Formats: sequence, C-alpha cells, structure tokens
Amino acid sequence: MPQLLGGRLKDVLIVVLVILLIASWGYFFTRPKPPTYKRLTDPEVLVIAMDTSDAVSLDPARAYELTSCLVVNQLYDKLVDFAPPDYTEIVPEVAESWEVLPDGVTWVFHIRKGIKFADGTPLNATAVAFSIKRVIKLKQTASWVLTQFGLTEDSIKVIDEYTVQIKLGYKVAPRIFLSCLSFTVGAIVNPKEVLAHQKNGDLGSEWLTDHSAGSGPFILEKWERESEIVLVANEKYWKGTPRIKKVIIKHVPEPTDQLLLLEKGDIDIAWSLTSDQIEEVREKPGIKIASRPAFQKAYLGMNVGFKPFSDERVRDAIRWAIDYDAIIKMLKGGAKKLQTFIEEGIPGYNPATPYYRDVNKAKALLAEAGYPNGFEVELMAPPSYPARDVAAIIKSNLEEIGIKVNIRLVTAAEMYEKYRKQGHQLILAEWGADYPDPDALAKPFADYRVKQLAWRNMWYDDYAANLTEQAAVEFDLSKRLALYKELTEYVLDKGPYAILYQVVNQIALRTWVENFEPDPTFFLLDLSRVYKESVYEVVP
Repeated sequence: MPQLLGGRLKDVLIVVLVILLIASWGYFFTRPKPPTYKRLTDPEVLVIAMDTSDAVSLDPARAYELTSCLVVNQLYDKLVDFAPPDYTEIVPEVAESWEVLPDGVTWVFHIRKGIKFADGTPLNATAVAFSIKRVIKLKQTASWVLTQFGLTEDSIKVIDEYTVQIKLGYKVAPRIFLSCLSFTVGAIVNPKEVLAHQKNGDLGSEWLTDHSAGSGPFILEKWERESEIVLVANEKYWKGTPRIKKVIIKHVPEPTDQLLLLEKGDIDIAWSLTSDQIEEVREKPGIKIASRPAFQKAYLGMNVGFKPFSDERVRDAIRWAIDYDAIIKMLKGGAKKLQTFIEEGIPGYNPATPYYRDVNKAKALLAEAGYPNGFEVELMAPPSYPARDVAAIIKSNLEEIGIKVNIRLVTAAEMYEKYRKQGHQLILAEWGADYPDPDALAKPFADYRVKQLAWRNMWYDDYAANLTEQAAVEFDLSKRLALYKELTEYVLDKGPYAILYQVVNQIALRTWVENFEPDPTFFLLDLSRVYKESVYEVVP
C-alpha cells in the first residue's frame, strides 16, 4: 500500500511539472516583447543654429560682432561679470573684490586664487595686466570700451601676484567702469600661450582668431568658416566642469532652415526665427519659446537741421501721430512698449509712455508750428524685416496728419554711412547698449559732444549734454539715477526722437534644453549654465 501511494504521488508530481513546463513555454514564447527605446538627443551636446557670418575674430581684443562676442564669452573669464537673469548688479569673477582709492581714479583689484587657464597655467595679476595692456596696444575697434577712460599701458600695474592696480584718466561713476570691464574686451588671456604664438609683434592676434587661451568654461575646438564653431568643456574650469560637454554652433543663415532643423530635433536652439515663425511653433509639442526684453530699441530719428524738425512742436506732432500699438502688435511678441532711451532691465529705466496715436492733437501742433498743410519728408530705412513694415506704418500715420513721406529703402551700410554724416531727414534705426549701464545710452541719445545720435540728428542741446556728463561722474547711485530720470524725461519731451519699442529676444528651443536664459546684450550669454534632459521615444 505505501508503495502504491508513493507511485501515485510521483505520477502527480510529474504531471504538475509537465503542466508548469508547458505554461512557462507558452509564457516565454507568447508574451509581448519589451519596448525598445531610442534616445532623441545627446544630453552632453548642445547644437545651436544661427547666422555666424558676422564673426571676424575670436580674439577678445578684436571681437565686436554678435557671434564673435557670444563665443568669446564662453572661452574666457573677466574681472567682473553679471549673473543672469539679473543684469542690474555686478558680481565678482576673476576679481574677488576691489576698491577705489580716495583719489577717485585709482582702482585696486584682488585676484581670486586657484583659477587656472585651460592648459593649467595659473591665472594671476600678471595675466590680468597683460590682457588689458594688450587691448590698449592692439587698438582694435572694441578697445574704446576701455580706452574711453583715459587708460594707457602705464595705467596698469602689478602690485603683487594677486593684486593689480588700474588708474583711470579721470573720475567716473564706478558702475560705468565695472560694466565696461564685463564686456568681452575685458577677457583675461593666457600670456604664456598667446606669446608662444606671436607673429611680427601681433601679440598672438592672428592665432587667437580661431584658437582660445582662456580660463572659461569652454575651449575652442575648431572654427570652420561658414560651417560651424565647436566648443568643448574645460575640464579644469574653476567653477566646475559644465554639464554640456560640447557646443556646436552651426552656420544656418536662413530662419526657415533653422525652423526645419528644430522641428526635426536635429538642433536644440534656433537662434533667429521671425515673429511669424515663433508664433507658428509656440504651441508645438517638444518646442518652447524663451523670451526676454533686449537692451536694444527701434526709434525714429528727426534731423533738426531739416527746417520743420527744428521746431519742437513738429517733433512732438510726429510723436503723437504714430500708432505704437499697431507696430507692437505687428511684431507678435517681438517688441514691448518703450518711449524713453534707457531699456527695461538697465538701472535708470523710465517706464513713462505718454505718447499714443492722437491725430487731432498732432494736426493742431503742426498748425501751431506753421505747417497746417504739412510738408514733404524722406524716410530712410533698411529693406529688411521688420524695418520696412514699420516704415510703412509710420508713412501711413504721418500722411494722415498731412506729412507726405517718401520711403527710401537702402542697405544698412549705406544708411548708417549717410546717418553718420547728418545726411538724412527722417531715419528708422536701432540702437543697443554696448554695456549695461545708463551711461551707454545717455551719451549717444543726449550728449551731442560725443558725436553719436544727438549729434547725427543735429540736436545741440547743452542742458542735456551737461546732465549726461554730470550723471557720468556721480558716485552716489541714488543721486545718479535721479539725474537719469530727469534726463530721460527731458529727452522724451525735447529730443529729436520718437522711440518706438524695445526689442524682445525670442528664441525657440527644444523642451529638453534647461536653464537657458536669453541674453539681453550680445556678449553676456553663459552656456555653462545650460543642461539637457535625456529624452527617449518608443521604437515601434
């Protein structure tokens, strides 16, 4: 009997094992296959599409174009900088601290210890002094940003290994000088590497055109003209190696091509889409828009040497005739209202916008000035978008109050050449801040003595010029800002301009790009802050 039970139990176990084997066999051969995933983007590579044709040199002493300065800022450190998204406060970078001596012109900068150039060479006071003296000696276009303070090679002295002294030629509000040091011309280069590549006393300028010798977050790997600029992460960067290991800036001049590449996911950032294209992709899955008011504006310049414009009432009539809202609406998010000369985001910004389209008021002012039937005037403008469309709106607005406008579309080069010689009547132009301080805007717009915009429009107003000069040397920031408030209001009412709008930078990018902050200038973008998320899709 026990043997019988044992045999039956064995048979049962065999049957159970067979059933389990069959079930397992069916499971393994009939279960759905696990999904396969494809990574849509490399999180360590950032690809930007833009028009790089303006780049001339990547030598910090020469760089003065958008692309050149954008790239240079990734390769080098400066004594001081601005920390986005706040561009109102200057922050330490290579200089950990500084002070102005009682004479008001002698500055002492204390250099941060432990910073090394990409080749491992320590960055010290000697490198700082060499870099600034190099800018002064080479006398390239961008050098004025520093030499405007009366600097000579003898103005810069090394006090010790980590202390450098800079003596200005005259007193100036501290923020002006520090803001200028944040420009790319203030970048610190490696003297050892630069001098090793010197040719015929050029201080390495030819070599630095397409090589780098900095301590910044990236190193220049290559620059293929009309193709791409490639940067790689600096593993020795003193703030920590960037999460992005390679930046590829592709030369894609046509916005339509940029848009196609962005939609396909072949690039991460499309730099210069039109307002219409921005609207087209604003709600598309996988794409987002980063926007920020730029330190740039569009304005209508009125040459006071053209008889009707010598009368303040005529200039005011034009300001009352313009439909500012129609212009801003046409630009579809690419502009915001601005009527004073200091942009939002820069200390001294005046938000006053008293002018709006009032045809009756404009006609009354013209009649009061002795032009009841208006007059004829030529408006110069570049043929590109959006200038030609803005010019058309202005023409329509002015003709409604009796001013016949003949639009003359000319290349920007020809237009500005004539403008610099005071050879216009009306001109539609743009202006941006060369450094994020109100002085960079007050001088051109209000002080005819510097021979920029006020001079070009033959507006020789001593009150405005004196106020500009007074503000430039005021050390007390609150008093200085009060002077700019008075100056912006004065120019708004008396000046030869109708300021139309502040440009808003709109940049389209894939949603996997994080911590990208549009640069309101053309030289402060920091790509070392940017990172990318890994994104995958299921392969059918």
